[in-house]
Amino acid sequence: MRLAVFALALTLASAAAADDTEDAREAFRKGAFLAQDTQWAAALATFERSYALVPHPWTTYNMAVCQRALGQYVRARATFGRALLERSASAELPADTVRDIDRFQKEIDAVLATLDVTLDPADAAIAVDGAPLVADTSDPRTLVAGLGAGQPARPPTSRFQLLLDPGVHVIHVTHAGFDDAVLTETVRPAEHRALTIRVTELSASLKITSNQPNAAVKVDRVDVGTAPLVLTRPAGVYRVTVEKAGFDPFETDARLGPGQRSELSAPMREHHPSVVTRWWFWTVAGVVVAGVAATTWLATRPSPERPPVDTGGLGWAAKIP
Repeated sequence: MRLAVFALALTLASAAAADDTEDAREAFRKGAFLAQDTQWAAALATFERSYALVPHPWTTYNMAVCQRALGQYVRARATFGRALLERSASAELPADTVRDIDRFQKEIDAVLATLDVTLDPADAAIAVDGAPLVADTSDPRTLVAGLGAGQPARPPTSRFQLLLDPGVHVIHVTHAGFDDAVLTETVRPAEHRALTIRVTELSASLKITSNQPNAAVKVDRVDVGTAPLVLTRPAGVYRVTVEKAGFDPFETDARLGPGQRSELSAPMREHHPSVVTRWWFWTVAGVVVAGVAATTWLATRPSPERPPVDTGGLGWAAKIP
């Protein structure tokens, strides 16, 4: 029973493969007719449908021919290269066709525009015409526009060569904490020039509150208002001081990143003067110090010497016990 089921599965798979092959051949024939009628877009779509059913280097080659005719030079260049890679003993391309591919690729290389791009900041992400860039198969340091799909992506380096089709392109550069940069660039065939793209750092905001209303706020020793308030500043480190009469001042460093939204709460504690700062302390302390000094002098002063005894004119002297 298992063998019968396996055999049936093989039969169905073979039938499906045969159907796919026939559908692929029919789509290929239709694409060829459309190409002969110079309906390049329709022919390309039909060849792509044929390739999806049964891949073949001949189909890939014809797709590249249509792309070249439509002015999609970057895509045609990549598709011609894929046709060469897909060759095998069972699906070979004639030598004349291989020479044609080489000629077409050289023609395309002479037409493509090149931009020497510098991104600032270096870790920004970039997309061209809504798609990320793809590394060129012949030189990984060169990136190609028009082949990728998805969101803007960070390139391997901040300085690179960018290959594009001649025409108008929309370049989108993004970075967290920075304003997006959107540029419209028109490039001519074989044009080669430099392009520096900078994105502007977003300001940070800091909301400062306190448990005491109308407490004075200073930033880097400059009065900026009373809490609560919201400050807008470039990214950086700021010394924040919050003060109010009768309360201990609050001080801290606020570190703000580009585009960051932060909050700072300043708890104010009622000021209790130290005992050594009160007037009566110093009055009492003065009396105590004076008393201590007098006591110390009395305790440590030397005994006075007796003056010589006056014996009078007779030289008598009283005996002193």
